[in-house]
Amino acid sequence: MKFSHHDPVIFYKNLEKEWNKRIHAHTNCLTFTHAFGKAIENHLDHVVIQQKVINNWLTVFDIPTKNDFADLAERKVDCEDKIDNLEETLYMLNLGLNKDNSELKKLNKSLSDMLCLFENEVKDLKANKIRTLKTELEDLKKLFNE
Repeated sequence: MKFSHHDPVIFYKNLEKEWNKRIHAHTNCLTFTHAFGKAIENHLDHVVIQQKVINNWLTVFDIPTKNDFADLAERKVDCEDKIDNLEETLYMLNLGLNKDNSELKKLNKSLSDMLCLFENEVKDLKANKIRTLKTELEDLKKLFNE
């Protein structure tokens, strides 16, 4: 290995290249691939056995498993979705209620104005009726007095 020690970045880049060449030379063969595959299979077999043992112990001690937590999390997400839908529904209902309230206020104001108008008209009608009755009475008095 011949490296230049003047620049540390170049030195470490060259060192990395050399290590990659050596690793590639030792691992790029059929024997290593078979051995590595066998080691992974053995490891996975060991992991499966450990999972079964752990799940058995969790069942014995009545402790929830990761599947139980996953189911719980899924139910929580479903509940959150339902709450979001309810919130949206309530918001829309509230908007409609506010709109209806404003329209009812307008209608109430309009009805109050109409009531005042009718009351004034009734007063005017009564006053006119009384005046006409008075004039008719005076006319009748004049007729009888003659």
